[in-house]
Amino acid sequence: FLKTKMYNNKEVLKKNNKGKSIVKRLFKKIKLNPRKFISKKQLSKDKYRAISDFISGMTDRYAINLHKNFK
Repeated sequence: FLKTKMYNNKEVLKKNNKGKSIVKRLFKKIKLNPRKFISKKQLSKDKYRAISDFISGMTDRYAINLHKNFK
């Protein structure tokens, strides 16, 4: 019961949606020039997996700062 309330909280949902938006934008931007961030070897296996793994390994702070730099 308590979990449901927390995830329906407007502020929590707002932050969650903001995070999703940042991840989507990072993926799109990195996809345009992946070699700037990811090695050729990693990209040769599966480009989209390599980009996803790179983003998933980021801290929240790093992702937010990188996103700001892309703007």
